[in-house]
Amino acid sequence: MKLRILFTACCLLFSASGIYGQAAPPAQSPDAATELRKGFAEVSGWVTQAAEMVPEDKYNYRPVDSVRTFGQLVAHIVDSYNYFCARGAGNNVEWADPIEKGSIDKATLIPKLKQATDKCNEVYKGSSGRVGPLLGNVGHTSLHYGNIITYMRMIGMKPPSS
Repeated sequence: MKLRILFTACCLLFSASGIYGQAAPPAQSPDAATELRKGFAEVSGWVTQAAEMVPEDKYNYRPVDSVRTFGQLVAHIVDSYNYFCARGAGNNVEWADPIEKGSIDKATLIPKLKQATDKCNEVYKGSSGRVGPLLGNVGHTSLHYGNIITYMRMIGMKPPSS
């Protein structure tokens, strides 16, 4: 009986794979620059929404003493946007973290985050941007959005991407 069930399942799988192989090819996907722009728009949107959602009094929250506070994390992302997008625009800048070392309260950080995001969006729209730093920016932002998710869950909040 088990052999008969296994044989039937295999026949169904082989039949389905034959049908799938005959399907029309997928429509051509957008170019890499478009996908990169979409990736940044998505993850930067989540970061901005999260920064707006988290209450001011939680900007000093940190899960353990050895990690950044929520405010420092947002500030670090702002600094990273300023770095990666300047490099993506062709400017030879060095890493700097004046935002993270400055005031990290919500009222200070939200406008700086939005300004840095707007500057990045302009670079992502341009056709002369260098891809390496822009790809690095999406990866770096995604990494820290993962931290934001953890922080938000630990303070009892639902992240925007959920």
